[in-house]
Amino acid sequence: MGFLRRWEAVLRNCWQGLSGNTRGVLLVMLGMACWSVLDACNKHIMAQGATPQQTLFLQACAVLSLLVGPITLWTRGRVARTRNPQLHLLRAFFIVVSAWCAAWAVAHLPLAEASAYLMTGSLFMLPLGVLFLREKPHWLRWCGVLVGFGGVLVIFQPGAGAFQAAALVALLGALMEALLGVVLKKYSGQEHPMAVLTWSQVACWCAFGLLSGFSLPELTPDLLWLLPVVAVSNSGIYLCYFFAYRAGDASAVEAGSFSLLLFSPTLGWLLFSELPTASFWAGAGLLVCGIALVIIEPTGRSLEAK
Repeated sequence: MGFLRRWEAVLRNCWQGLSGNTRGVLLVMLGMACWSVLDACNKHIMAQGATPQQTLFLQACAVLSLLVGPITLWTRGRVARTRNPQLHLLRAFFIVVSAWCAAWAVAHLPLAEASAYLMTGSLFMLPLGVLFLREKPHWLRWCGVLVGFGGVLVIFQPGAGAFQAAALVALLGALMEALLGVVLKKYSGQEHPMAVLTWSQVACWCAFGLLSGFSLPELTPDLLWLLPVVAVSNSGIYLCYFFAYRAGDASAVEAGSFSLLLFSPTLGWLLFSELPTASFWAGAGLLVCGIALVIIEPTGRSLEAK
């Protein structure tokens, strides 16, 4: 036990020694790993004939029944209390729209391509952070986002087929996700993370329950194992983003979302035999470079976001 405690203390000190923005980027990257798993599960469920609305209703049911419900009962509702119900309502709108757009895009595009469109939310976040959060991003952060955007363009290969309906839906979802980040940043320091997760899932349960007629997709017994995976991965996304926005600037930590373009193609290849092109990997390399530029803090700023 003493050995484990010493290692825990070392890891904690190393983590705290990182700048706030670096911790935030790493947390977002962990959230992106959860997101890629969730997208793969949703794609698999929709491949069985479920609509996006049914899939998202099932997702909310899994999170509420397997995770949120037991924790809320155990704490007698304390973790679900909120001081900002108005912000939760505003956030609920962004969540519902972005979740539906993401699910629809995943259903109609390969995982890697859908992720590329959805990741443009990081590009929206930088100007939104300046306008609404009074953030002052340094020049390396702007350069990192531009390099990341260049990577997205390499993957997109803009042409006559670039603006298909699924792409436009994904771009709308990316904008909603960025606005969602602005709202989360405003109250992440005041709310309990479980309150954020609880009311987010209640909003999804109500909205997608109504849109689907409260109809759950029929899963065969051999697919029931997807439910706990969906619940854990969905919750991981919310909690990682919550602590990431608490740690650093929203426009900085969002750069970690580019890592989804590394996780999603891997799962797309392993689970759906989707083989990314050479241009995809070239663009992914630029995205990694963009993340590195955002993480680097110029001299004199490294302690600002701790």
